[in-house]
Amino acid sequence: MTSASKLPVIHIATALIFNEQGQILLVRKHGSRVFMQAGGKIDAGETAVQAVTRELNEELGITVTLKEDDFLGSFTAPAANEPGYLIQAEVFQMVLSAPVAAQAEIAEIIWVDPSRAPQDSLAPLTRDTLMPLAAKLLRSGAIRN
Repeated sequence: MTSASKLPVIHIATALIFNEQGQILLVRKHGSRVFMQAGGKIDAGETAVQAVTRELNEELGITVTLKEDDFLGSFTAPAANEPGYLIQAEVFQMVLSAPVAAQAEIAEIIWVDPSRAPQDSLAPLTRDTLMPLAAKLLRSGAIRN
């Protein structure tokens, strides 16, 4: 049996995107049945901020400016769409009031209450780490809705 530490790692950048009602934006990619945060792989020579900014523009058609204090941390989980891989996600937070539209590889966008998200249709990182983190941020008042 292979230990989790021996699995290959995909390095990504993503964002916990809140709306003014305290909901979280989730996306479902074409060919996938699970929802997750928008974002993607960090290209060679790219910082996590550059990657998440690029990905949000490609996937949702939005232009964002993230600051150092928007960084929530680095989290690891089984990859949702690449069996046998782990993802290491550099996660940022933001509040969005602009409209978004599914673009590129995104098939569907939903806004969910992080404490009532549909557990069986969430990617492991989203379900086990980011939804509980989002709910905690909302309860603590760190995110103003």
